[in-house]
Amino acid sequence: MLTELDYPFDSTKILRKKKSLKRALLNNKNLIDKKIAILGDASTNELKEQIELFLLRANIRPKFYECDYGQYYEAVIFEDKSLYEFKPDFIYIHVSTENLKNLSNSKYSKGKVKEEFNKLELIWKKINKHFNCPIIQDNFELPLFRSFGNYDISSEESKINFVSHLNSMITKATKKNNSLNICDRNYLSCKIGLSIWNDYSLWLSSKYSLSYKAITHLSYTVSKIIESLLGRSKKCLVLDLDDTLWGGIIGDDGKEGVHLGKDTAIGEAYLDFQKYIKELKKRGIILAICSKNEFHIAKSGFDHPDSILKFSDFTVFKANWEPKSKNIYEIAEELNIGLDSLVFIDNNPFERDMVRKEFNGQVCVPEIGDDITTYRNIIDTSDLFCITQMSSEDIKRNDYYKDNKIRKKYLSNFDNYEDYLKSLNMSAEISSFKEIYINRITQLINKTNQFNLTTKRMSENEVKLSMNDKNKLSLYARLRDKFGDNGLVSLIQGIILKDELRIETWVMSCRVFKRTLEKSILYEFLKKAKEMNIKIVKGIYIPTSKNSIVSNLYEEMGFVFKNKLDETKTYELDLLKYKIPNNKIINLQLFNEE
Repeated sequence: MLTELDYPFDSTKILRKKKSLKRALLNNKNLIDKKIAILGDASTNELKEQIELFLLRANIRPKFYECDYGQYYEAVIFEDKSLYEFKPDFIYIHVSTENLKNLSNSKYSKGKVKEEFNKLELIWKKINKHFNCPIIQDNFELPLFRSFGNYDISSEESKINFVSHLNSMITKATKKNNSLNICDRNYLSCKIGLSIWNDYSLWLSSKYSLSYKAITHLSYTVSKIIESLLGRSKKCLVLDLDDTLWGGIIGDDGKEGVHLGKDTAIGEAYLDFQKYIKELKKRGIILAICSKNEFHIAKSGFDHPDSILKFSDFTVFKANWEPKSKNIYEIAEELNIGLDSLVFIDNNPFERDMVRKEFNGQVCVPEIGDDITTYRNIIDTSDLFCITQMSSEDIKRNDYYKDNKIRKKYLSNFDNYEDYLKSLNMSAEISSFKEIYINRITQLINKTNQFNLTTKRMSENEVKLSMNDKNKLSLYARLRDKFGDNGLVSLIQGIILKDELRIETWVMSCRVFKRTLEKSILYEFLKKAKEMNIKIVKGIYIPTSKNSIVSNLYEEMGFVFKNKLDETKTYELDLLKYKIPNNKIINLQLFNEE
C-alpha cells in the first residue's frame, strides 16, 4: 500500500526506498501529466524527487524544470529560454531565510524588507504575464539563532522582526494576486522544530537549506497544494463512533458511561477531537457516520451533555450491522461524490485494513492508531482537506447536501420524475461571468470531474482574462428551488473562430445532476451564439475515468458526431437549421452584464 508515503513520515526510509517506490508508482495506468517548474535559491534535487513521489501517489506524473543553483530570479526576469519553452502548469518558488541578502544584524529597516518583497513581486508579475499558471511561493522560517536572545522579539534590530514583516507582506499579496499560493514553510518549521528543520552540515556540504526530514514535510505540502489546485482535495470525513468520537462502547456503557468531557483526561481528549471535527464542518467539510451499531443507540451518543458534535452535524448517518465498506459505498452514492473524495477514520485496525483492501486505495484511510491524543495531529498534518481558496459555496456545502437529502426523500412521493422536477419550482440565474463569482467559477472548473466534457483546468487569472476576452462566450448558472439555493453550480465557455463557436469548458456540480439545468444553460448559450451570427457550434468530449456520465451528452442535445481523434470526439450543431427549444421545467432569470 506504499505506507511509507503516509504521515507520520520516516524520511530515512523514503530516502532509502525512493527508486523502488517510484517504480511501483509508475505502474499506475491512470496517471495525468503535469509540468512543474522549481525555482530555488538553494539545491532542489532531493526536494524534486520527493515531490515526484507524493504526486505519483496522487495519480499525477510530474515533469520538472529546475533552474540553475540560486538563479530563481534570473530564470524568470531574464527569460531563461528552457523555462519559457517548458511552459509549466505550476511554478514553485523555493526560498529560504538562509539566502535573504538583506537579513543582517544592522538596524531593522522597512526599506530592506520592502527590497526583498519587491524582488519576489517582480517575479510574480512576470510569471502572471507570461505563464498564467498558479504560483506556489514559500514564505520564510524564523532564523535559528537569535543575536539578542529572548530580547530578539522586542528589538528593532531583530532578524525575527525582519522575517515576520516579510511574511506578512507575502500574505497580503495573495489578496491582490489570485495566482499566488503560499507554501507555509514558516508554520512547518515551527511544527517540527527549527533545530530539526535545519541541518547546517547539509547546507555546507550540499547547499540544501533544509534537513532531510524537513525536505520530506515540505515536499508533501507542495504536493498537497498542487492536488488542491487540481481539485483533488477530499470533501467528506466518514467517522466511526466508539473509541473514535468518544471513549467506550455506547451500546454497553450508555451515553452516561462513555468518556467525553473535561472531567477526565481521556474525556477531554475526545472533546478536543470533536471540536476539531466541528471546525472542519464549519469550513465546508461534509461529515458522515459509519458505525456498527443500533441506529437509535448510536444517535443517543450525540445527546451527551458534553458532546460538541450533534446528530444534525452529519449529512449521512449509517449505524447498522452491515459491512462498513457497504455503508461507505452508500454514503458516496447518497452524496453523489466519488469514493476518492472520502476520508475514513476508525480506531479499529481491522476495519481500516478492510476498507483499504475493498476500495484499493480509492478511499483515504489514515493510519490513526488507537490513541485519541494523536488523532487530530495525524489528520491535520496529513493535510487531506487542503484548500487554496475558500468560497461562500464551500461554507454552505453541508447545507446543500442536506437539502439534497430532503429532495430525495420528497422524490419518493412521485411516480413520475418529470412531475417531481416541476414540483420543485426551480429557477436558474444565467449570466455572463461576473467578477464577484470568479473564485467560485475557478473552483468549479478545477474541482469538477464527473460532469466535465474536457477536464480543462484554468487558473483564476486565466478565468479573469477569459471573462474580458471578446473572442470568448462564457455563462454561469445558479439554481434555486423550493428547498433552497444550490449556489453557482454550472458554467459553459467557448472560443469564437469567425462564424464558429467551439465549446472548451462545460461543467456542472454533481449536486444538481438530472435536474435539466444542462439544457437551460446550453440553450441560453446557443441563443447568445445566434445573436453573434455564429453558424456552427462544436462540442468536444475527452473521456476520463470519471466523466462517462456525459459521454453521450452532445448527441442527446442534438449535436451530430463528426470525428474521433485518439480518444477525443468532436460533435457539431448547425445553428442555421437548429431550432432552440425552451426548458419548460426551469424558470429562467437572465442577467446581462451592465
